[in-house]
Amino acid sequence: MKTLFTYIIIASSITGYAQESMETTMEKRAKEMHRVISEGDKNQWGKFIKENYTQALIDKPMRATVKESGPGASSTSPEAKAADNLEAKVNMFERLNGDFGGSKITSIKSTGENIKMTLDNGSGLIGIFQLKFDKNKPYLIDGLGIQAEN
Repeated sequence: MKTLFTYIIIASSITGYAQESMETTMEKRAKEMHRVISEGDKNQWGKFIKENYTQALIDKPMRATVKESGPGASSTSPEAKAADNLEAKVNMFERLNGDFGGSKITSIKSTGENIKMTLDNGSGLIGIFQLKFDKNKPYLIDGLGIQAEN
């Protein structure tokens, strides 16, 4: 009985460590994304995407929804053909660099396999980045949503 009890404690510790490792990895990837966006180097953006996104996310066509404050309808448009998905994501990083290159992370919170990271560009523009991660190691980014607010 004593051996079984010891095993249960060890197993619980390993499970706790694995969860911490996932959260730590997710937070590191989110912070690295912020750093890379600020760099302004297309090669670095492409490298980050290839190394930190799941292949399924890279292959998924992008959609952009633009909502203007005030009267007017929002519009949704496909960003690129399937063959151009990586290039479309690199172009998204270019737009993010224009809006948030030099911004500060004001909060970062993880819940399960999701991270919500808030950026402030210092000029009144706030970016809310919702990152979803794969549940399995190496915990790559499997979904991304970005909302910008004035």
